[in-house]
Amino acid sequence: MNGSATVVVLALSGVAGGLAGYILNRCMSWLLEEIRMTEISHSSHVLDSHESESQSIVLVILLGGATAVGVVWWEVISQGLLVQNVIGPSTATTALVLRAGGHLVFFWFLAAAAWVDIRYRVIPDVITTPGVICGLVAMAVFPQVLLPVTAVTERSFAAADLTADFLVGWGPLNSSRTIGSSMPHLVMGIVIFILWWVACTSRWTIKTSVMSQGVVQRAIQCMKEPRNIVFVVGVAILLIVNLYGGIRLAATQSGMIGLAISAGIVWITRAGASAALGREAMGMGDVTLMAMVGIWLGWQPAVLTFFLATFIGLAHGLIQFFLHRENELPFGPSLCLAAVMITLFWQSVWSRFSFIFDDVVQLGTVLILVVLLTAVTLFIWRWVREKNWPMA
Repeated sequence: MNGSATVVVLALSGVAGGLAGYILNRCMSWLLEEIRMTEISHSSHVLDSHESESQSIVLVILLGGATAVGVVWWEVISQGLLVQNVIGPSTATTALVLRAGGHLVFFWFLAAAAWVDIRYRVIPDVITTPGVICGLVAMAVFPQVLLPVTAVTERSFAAADLTADFLVGWGPLNSSRTIGSSMPHLVMGIVIFILWWVACTSRWTIKTSVMSQGVVQRAIQCMKEPRNIVFVVGVAILLIVNLYGGIRLAATQSGMIGLAISAGIVWITRAGASAALGREAMGMGDVTLMAMVGIWLGWQPAVLTFFLATFIGLAHGLIQFFLHRENELPFGPSLCLAAVMITLFWQSVWSRFSFIFDDVVQLGTVLILVVLLTAVTLFIWRWVREKNWPMA
C-alpha cells in the first residue's frame, strides 16, 4: 500500500471511528437511562447534564477516531498480527481490513461494558447480548475476523513451509482438517446457544400478567420481546451456516466453543470464589462478558484473556487497596483490557503460550489450578480486609 493510499485509509478510519463513537454514545445514553435516573435519584446534587453530555460526546468521538486509526495502522498497514514473511489466506488485504473492522466493533462492546461496570458496578445484557449476536454474525459472514496463526505446510517436492492460517476450535484451519455440514456440529452449536440464552440473558421488557391477555396479545408480546428475537436470530444463523459448511461453519463452531468454555471458566471461578468469600464474589455480568469475548476470539485466546485479566485485576486491586482502601472493584474492566491486549498483541502471545493447548491434560491441569488459586487468593484477600489495617 503506497503512501497516499495509506493516508486515505487512515483518514477514513478516523472518520468512521468518530462516527461510531458518536453512535455508541447516543445508544448508551438511551439504553442506560434507567440506570442513570436511579443514580441521580440517590444523589444529593445534580450536575449540569447538558454540559457534561456535550463534553462526553466530544471525548468519545475523539477517542473513537484515534482508536480506529491506531487499530487500522497496526493491523492493516503494519500487519502487526502476522508473522513476517508468511503467505496465506489471512495475509490478503481483504482479510486484514475485515479483521480490523471486526476488532473495532468488538472493542466498542468492550469499552461500553468496561465504562458501565466502572461507573455502575454492573454489566447489563443490553451490551453483552448484542455483542454475542454481532460476534456470531461476524463469524458467519466474515470468517476472516478469526485470529491468524502460522501453520506448517508439508510439501512433497520440498521442505515444509510456514503459511498464515486461521485459528479455529481445533487449531489452524487449513493444516488440520476441513469441516462440512453435519448434524453433530449443528446440535452442538444449538445446544451451546440455548444454554447461553437461558443462563446469560433475561427479559428486556416488563413482564405483564398473561392471565388477562388473549392468545393474540400473548403472541404479539412474545414477538416484541428482544430476548426471543435474539433466540430466533441465533438459531437461524446456526442452521444456515451448517447448511453451507466450509470456513464459515468452522468459524461459528469456533465461536460457540469459545462462548461455552470462556463462560464456563468464569462461572466455575465465580462459584469457587463465592464459596471462599462466603458471599457472591463475581456477578453474572462477568460470565456474560466472557461469553462475548469467547465468541469473538475463540476459546484459546479467551483462556489466555482470563489468565491475563486475573493478574491485571490483582494488580489493580492491590494498588487501590493500599492507596485508597478500596476493596470492592469490578472485574469487568480487567477482562476487557486483557481481551484488547490479547487481540492486538496476539502473535507475540500465541508464539509463547501456544504449547499449553497442545496437551489436553496439561491444559486441564492449568485451568483447575487457576480456579483453585483464584479462590484461595480471594480468601486471603478477605482475611486482609477483615484485619482493617489503618491507612499509612
